[in-house]
Amino acid sequence: MLPGGVFWALALGFSLSLVPLVAETGASESVVGGWQLESLTLVDGTRYAGLVLSEGASEWEFAEIVRPPGRPMFAVIRPLDAAEIESVQRLEPDQRRQLEDRFARFRARARIEAGRMRDVHLEPAETDQGPGWAYRGTWFRLESTADQEMTRRTIVRVEQVFRAYRQVLPAVREPAEPLRIVLLGDMSDYRRVLESWKLDIANPAFYSPVHNRIVVGTDLNVFSERLEQIRTQHAAVRRKYDQWAESFPSRLAEVLAEMRARDYDSAEIEVEGRARRAAWEREYSAALTRLEVADRKNIARFAEVTRQSLARLYHEAFHAYAENFVYPRGQHPLPKWLDEGLAQIFETAQLDGDTLRIDAPDPLRLAQLQEDLAGNEPWAIADVLNAPDDQYLTRHEGDAGHRLYLYAWGLTWYLIYNQNLLYGERMDRYVRNPDGRGPVARFEELTDMPLEQFEPAWHDAMRNLNQPGLAVNNESRSRTSVGRPLSHEG
Repeated sequence: MLPGGVFWALALGFSLSLVPLVAETGASESVVGGWQLESLTLVDGTRYAGLVLSEGASEWEFAEIVRPPGRPMFAVIRPLDAAEIESVQRLEPDQRRQLEDRFARFRARARIEAGRMRDVHLEPAETDQGPGWAYRGTWFRLESTADQEMTRRTIVRVEQVFRAYRQVLPAVREPAEPLRIVLLGDMSDYRRVLESWKLDIANPAFYSPVHNRIVVGTDLNVFSERLEQIRTQHAAVRRKYDQWAESFPSRLAEVLAEMRARDYDSAEIEVEGRARRAAWEREYSAALTRLEVADRKNIARFAEVTRQSLARLYHEAFHAYAENFVYPRGQHPLPKWLDEGLAQIFETAQLDGDTLRIDAPDPLRLAQLQEDLAGNEPWAIADVLNAPDDQYLTRHEGDAGHRLYLYAWGLTWYLIYNQNLLYGERMDRYVRNPDGRGPVARFEELTDMPLEQFEPAWHDAMRNLNQPGLAVNNESRSRTSVGRPLSHEG
């Protein structure tokens, strides 16, 4: 048993969510960030999609590229017997070079991100919340009270997602003043900002177009500090066990010598020695295994906390990007339902390099919307289109604002994924509204369908939408906290 013999967990609060969308061409495959792949078919009928890495007289090497809907991309390198290969469908040279470049960047993504993080120039700064960091980049200025590593990672990811947004909505203007992002490492600082701005919102992040500022609250500092404490304690436990392992032979020799002094026979001494040595080895191995498991869990949980913080930032970054570079509200603002719908979709996208793909609906939002649509009083789409902007300010579970977000998400998802309507001239005409149409009339022009015809079709499509394998669990129902504990052996 470990010294103290206790395994315990520390629950830490946190908040934030995620976003999607991508367009390289007008085709539906590009909407989900599709890559053009080579394919290889074996004699037994098995088919792989990906990239031929090498081919020889006896063996080929093939990278199977898998992009599961709603989940991160991964690749499997497969050595294949040449005799098992029946056919290969190759890409044209230009397409193959593009795929090779994409795959190379995918394989080197961790190294590329690490290099980008190192290249970020941070300066110590005194922020409104105390000592922190400052950054001045092409698209935004950032100040942060989070630790240096998280600050660098945030900068790299936001610049990455801005490049992805440019694929969806190409920038057509430059803002008069640069966007500002405030990243807070302590939620108490974020709550003070809300109080000072007189905001009553449940979200752990917001974008103010008036101030052209994104403010994000996290508990990353507390989480990081606690994680470092546990790492330090685990290191001390490992050192203690290593010391015991080093001294074990001499301690065992003392026990056996005492047995000889008490006239135990040699067979009994040998049995006792083997038993004690085996017991120690089991304890030593089990202790190190528990530490390793706890460390892996902690790393995974910290990664999830980081993912959620970045995801929520992606949501607010979309609002800021659209305002600053495409549709400023003083000229041609995005209708609120579409602005929030797109931001929510981007919130759950998969970021492959500098490309966002949307290929699966968010299971939590889908389940809640389906439940609402099946109820006695589902909202009319006209009510969503005509809802005032300030109705979106509250997003507590079950309130009007929360329902508006669900319906905005569902409408936008349907228009993008099922009808591919939100790209190019049609979306641009809808946003700019040159004929000055009202909310319902301009929506009917966008969909080329009367609302009374569109509405039942949308209801049916959303109620019947299903995503196998994307089960909604109780843990995922909280959008504002992470109830995943840190594991501690000590």
